[in-house]
Amino acid sequence: MKKNQTIRNNTTGETLTMLVSDEDNKGLSHLYEVFLPPHRPSPPLHYHVDFTETFAVKQGKLDFYEDRDQKHRLLQAGESATAQIRQPNRFANNHDEPVTFTVNTKPADGVVKAFQLAYGISNDGGAARDGLPKNLIARLVFVKTTQGYLPGIPRTLQRIAFSCAALPARVTGLDKRWQLYFT
Repeated sequence: MKKNQTIRNNTTGETLTMLVSDEDNKGLSHLYEVFLPPHRPSPPLHYHVDFTETFAVKQGKLDFYEDRDQKHRLLQAGESATAQIRQPNRFANNHDEPVTFTVNTKPADGVVKAFQLAYGISNDGGAARDGLPKNLIARLVFVKTTQGYLPGIPRTLQRIAFSCAALPARVTGLDKRWQLYFT
């Protein structure tokens, strides 16, 4: 994604705007802004092994959950929280007002590309109620692209599931069709 480009998930109303892209700093980090409408649930508890994520609230309130016990922190404008490598986390907007926050990943990662995929599939009518792909293969490819893992399930098993999803995506040509979302 290019700097200042915005993508929108028409199913959920959330948007992602790229502020600092790979091109801007040779992959050292991504900085993007997220807008979440009121009462937007979170992704499942997950962790990353290749990058940290810092969430900084610009406007509204963000519910941030960290560690396996999902300790809740309410982040308000001007506050931030960092999910370290291998630290389980998730976020949500459980409030009556929207929230706008930035996410800084160091080094740059696949999260933005994953959301390009998810939003594109959603906008083409392929979203589940949570706004992510309802097709299991697409959902697994999305998770693989985020480089996120679920705590409590061996990473090796998750990698096998991701590989199993990638094969039918290639064989059926889905992966080539999805390329149009990566602008």
